[in-house]
Parts: sequence; C-alpha cells; structure tokens
Amino acid sequence: MSVFRRRLSVLSALSALALASGAIGSASSASAAVEPPVVVNAGYPSQPGQVSRATCPEGTQLVGGGYRVFPVRNGLGEVVDFIAANAPSTTVPNAWEVRGLFGRAGAFAMCSTSATEPPTVVASSWTGKDATAKATCPEGTRLTGGGYDSRPAVNGMNDNMDEIVINAPAGQTPNTWMARMDKGEARAIAMCAK
Repeated sequence: MSVFRRRLSVLSALSALALASGAIGSASSASAAVEPPVVVNAGYPSQPGQVSRATCPEGTQLVGGGYRVFPVRNGLGEVVDFIAANAPSTTVPNAWEVRGLFGRAGAFAMCSTSATEPPTVVASSWTGKDATAKATCPEGTRLTGGGYDSRPAVNGMNDNMDEIVINAPAGQTPNTWMARMDKGEARAIAMCAK
C-alpha cells in the first residue's frame, strides 16, 4: 500500500471516529437534557369522601396527575362509589387533587424539572344536567392537560348512579378542556402553560 493511501486510510478512520464520537456525545447530552418527571405520592389516602392532594416540590412544575382509590362497596360487594374529582387543584398552586364520592383516595402528581413555571389552572362554572362544561386557557398560554370535578347523581340508598362521560380536550374549541356527567353536574378544569 502506498504512503498516500495509508495516510488517506488513517485520515478516513480518524474522521469516522470523530463523527461517531460526536454522535455519541450528542446522544448522551440529549438524553441527559430530558429528565424523567418527579412523582409525588400524597401518602396516606384521604378520609372517606375528602380531597387528597399531592403537591410538586419546589423547583418543579405540575404536568399531570392521577390517583389510587379505595372504593365503597354495597352488601353484595358491588362498587357504589365514584371518583368525583381528578384534576389540577384550583386552590393550591402546583398540586393535583383527587376525591372519591364516598371512599378514600390518594393523589399522585407528576412534576417536571424542565418547565419554567407552574401551570395556570382555569375552572369552568358548574353545568346542569345534559350539559358539557368547558374551561379555556387564557391568551398567551396553551392547554397541557386537565380534569374534572363533579356532583354525581345518587339513588335513594345514596349509591352512585352516575358516570363522567367526557373528560378530554375539546376538539372543536382550541385550548379548552371539557367535562360532562351522564346525570349530575360537572366542572371542567384546564391546566395551561406559557
């Protein structure tokens, strides 16, 4: 092999190594930039029918949430309970709230370290029967999630007879979260980020 070809091979190998190192460096810095969310467990479940709240720690921002429920059952073992609220808190910044109609519940908050500030939370007014509640984010913010609060219909034995039938972003109304009960009242709660 000529000296020229040998030098060209060495240069090609070094160039390939440099490109590979750059790709690896980019991939590792990109993966380092995306941190998994911090999950906050509210701890002990709420008292029956009361709110459970999980609040994001300082330096993090609420991006979502969920729950664990301990439902009430009747004498036949059937669940007669309902998750009456599952949404960002309208009273405590950076928190997720959950409430069972009769039973105990535990809230979970999902918190980001990469967001710049806590979300703005907007709640609709309460709807009547057969109506959809809509909460729209203010100008300059964008919808990032939402949830609902409700007043479900119950029967004469005080068993839940209702269900949330809509809990979703509104397809026809930009930047809006909607909620609807089958028989009772609902309130939509939107989570909005800048």
